[in-house]
Amino acid sequence: MEYGVFEDGVCIEAGFHGEDGKAAAEEHAASLIAADPDMADAYEITEICPDHEEQPRNGCEDCVTDDGNTEPEGEDDE
Repeated sequence: MEYGVFEDGVCIEAGFHGEDGKAAAEEHAASLIAADPDMADAYEITEICPDHEEQPRNGCEDCVTDDGNTEPEGEDDE
């Protein structure tokens, strides 16, 4: 499992593997927060999509289009 540090939904650091990597990502985020406490709510540690680098595993924008679902929900093909 690969983890990344996301700032406001954008991956700013990736390549943290396994539970040790997750702990390292959390330490990295903590150091960023220590440098700027006002940004405490901006950082999140999340799993990286295995197929699309620097995208969150849950909510990967590229996986939606890979599935062929490129149109917004609720629109018809008519």
